Amino acid sequence: MPELPEVEHFRHILLPLIVASVAETSASASTTTSTTSVSSPAVGLECPPPLPTKRFPSQEDIDLINDGCYVMKDVLRKGKMLCIVLQKQLHDTASSAKKNGRGVKRKRQQHSNLAEENIGITGRESTLYLSLHMGMTGRISSPNNVPSLESLSGNDAYPPPHTHLIIRSNGKEAAFSDPRRFGSVLVNVGDNDATTWSSNSIPTFQDIAPDALHLSEAHCTMLKSTTFDPDATQPTIVEQLTNKKKGIKGLLLDQRAVVSGIGNWVADELLYRSCIHPDQSFLTIDEAHVLVKEMQYVLTTAIACSKNGVDYPQEWLFHRRWRNGGGKGHDNSKDFDGKRISFVQSGGRSTAVVPSRQKLKARKRVCQTTTKKSISNNECAGASLTNGEVHRDKKEAKAIKESRKVITSGSGSRKRSSSDEASMGIESMTSRRRSMRLKN
Repeated sequence: MPELPEVEHFRHILLPLIVASVAETSASASTTTSTTSVSSPAVGLECPPPLPTKRFPSQEDIDLINDGCYVMKDVLRKGKMLCIVLQKQLHDTASSAKKNGRGVKRKRQQHSNLAEENIGITGRESTLYLSLHMGMTGRISSPNNVPSLESLSGNDAYPPPHTHLIIRSNGKEAAFSDPRRFGSVLVNVGDNDATTWSSNSIPTFQDIAPDALHLSEAHCTMLKSTTFDPDATQPTIVEQLTNKKKGIKGLLLDQRAVVSGIGNWVADELLYRSCIHPDQSFLTIDEAHVLVKEMQYVLTTAIACSKNGVDYPQEWLFHRRWRNGGGKGHDNSKDFDGKRISFVQSGGRSTAVVPSRQKLKARKRVCQTTTKKSISNNECAGASLTNGEVHRDKKEAKAIKESRKVITSGSGSRKRSSSDEASMGIESMTSRRRSMRLKN
């Protein structure tokens, strides 16, 4: 499955299709000679048959977008999700209407009829969001750049096999292909007066956790900054990763929990470099700091390697985890340092782990804090207690409780403590008051 580094690479493939300004495009077109063919800035979508039936726009919606004079204004990413921002051209389309004559009026009437039939879009919206999810085998390609995936056999033909959507804009094109058809293309209506876009305004971005790259970079920048605010109430990524009962790999793979964009191989790489077992729960503050630092390094390095067309660093576990000569009963793979790699199930996924480097530590939740001010050194020191230390603390507490019970050795009778005598005195007073009321 394409993960954050691959999806960010797909975003870079789509960037040349963005139309910076319709006015600039029109001006450049007016200065060209008549012998030069100028492509329209309007976006054009083509869906080669067969058209996917699930989580994909209908042919009617595709036609409405093509006839709506939309231009591609931006390509955003959050986690593993891409969003193409389409905006109506601001210039008057009277010239195109005059050119096409009555056919335009007939198409507009058809679009109005489709709108009355509760079709998602009408083609008259000022802003549309075209969201793409890669699923298991989805990828974005261009005539000059056909990315390869580990899950797919090498095929650099364009458009790739199983292409479901071709996007043309700004004189360029790109294709979305998905052999296993677990990906999706969704169309959502944006704000009418939107001039800028954020993850909060895009429906498909609202259901997932913050982006792993942005959070890790912000955390590393905050650590270097001298204006750190200890009174901030918003929990940091480190606080969200610590003291959780769920195994750390399962927590990272959950796209709605702490971060989005991390998949199977990225999670294995982070935990391998951080020397943390995938099933480890109740991470300490120090472990979470190391994990976030490695998260920022692995993601930025992988993106840079994809952009420059070079392999990932040779010491990465990535190059060995795909050799499933490991697997059940055949742990023959070794990491860059010659240490044995085992393949286990963690977080519901096949996981590469180096036992000599990533040890599972037994822990329990020992402190819960709600704000940064309530975290003291003594409380946080208990966050990394082992089972034996917790058991010893329980024994000491039990001994203190038993010491409060004074038992005589001769008669075996129990001496009354001051609290017992006080409670008995209250009971005798209430009984005397009850008897006096009965006499009256």
